[in-house]
Amino acid sequence: MHRGYTCLWRKVWWNPLFFRPGKKFSRFEAWLYITNMLATGTDGGGGRSRGEFVATMRQCADIWSWSPSMVFRFLRLLEEHQMISRVEHPAEQGAEHFIICNYEIYNPVRNRERNTRRNTNKEVVKKGLKEVKQRHTPLPADADVCVSPKILFDIYQQQNHSLPEVKALTSERLKKCRSRINQAVRDGCLEQYLADFTEAVKKAQQTPFLRGEGARGWRASFDWFVANHVNIYGVLEGKYDGPAVNPNKGGVDGNATSYGNGAAGRTSRGDPIYIPRQ
Repeated sequence: MHRGYTCLWRKVWWNPLFFRPGKKFSRFEAWLYITNMLATGTDGGGGRSRGEFVATMRQCADIWSWSPSMVFRFLRLLEEHQMISRVEHPAEQGAEHFIICNYEIYNPVRNRERNTRRNTNKEVVKKGLKEVKQRHTPLPADADVCVSPKILFDIYQQQNHSLPEVKALTSERLKKCRSRINQAVRDGCLEQYLADFTEAVKKAQQTPFLRGEGARGWRASFDWFVANHVNIYGVLEGKYDGPAVNPNKGGVDGNATSYGNGAAGRTSRGDPIYIPRQ
């Protein structure tokens, strides 16, 4: 029950729910700040090793809402309990150098390597998204280039001129968008997927059946595009191409199967079944 570790996100220090301006830190909070913020665990930063940090009494006092003398006594107390040790290093003015004892316990190398890989992957994805934006301009000019499920919503909103409008990005829609983005990331084709999604929305508006000229007037909606990972490729591969069905003839001369009661001929999601002309 009392073993194991939890990660502390560094942005928590800017969360107003926990840390208000002028809030006086406890000793525990000050120790967490040292291990989580002052000693970032990076190698080679200013010639420092992992776990080494510079403590400026005035700076710590301002952040922790302590007096400089309280900061001084606290650091000495940490030294006495062998939680930190002094480092012989050319000191900056008004600063002292320390290193956290057993720092690898708090920030193992394997976590650092994992984070490095994650950051590298994020940069690759961001670069790909930036190229997509430049070629297809699917996002508003002031949108952030980031791996966000909302990017599919933004593409649809910008490219759509004749399909059903989307008033809000609901939690259910966001969940489906996240599934599409995550699948594309796992397949290593996020950039291509976003380009294909953009082209599919454009082409759907030029396809009679998808823009509502079928027997029942069904139109491809945003929910239909993000319902799965294959609908957009059905559009791009010409699955729904061809002239619209004649409402008076139904499936006799048209491209979609006609059913008299209007209830049959639909998938479990309620989408009409489309059968291309033979």
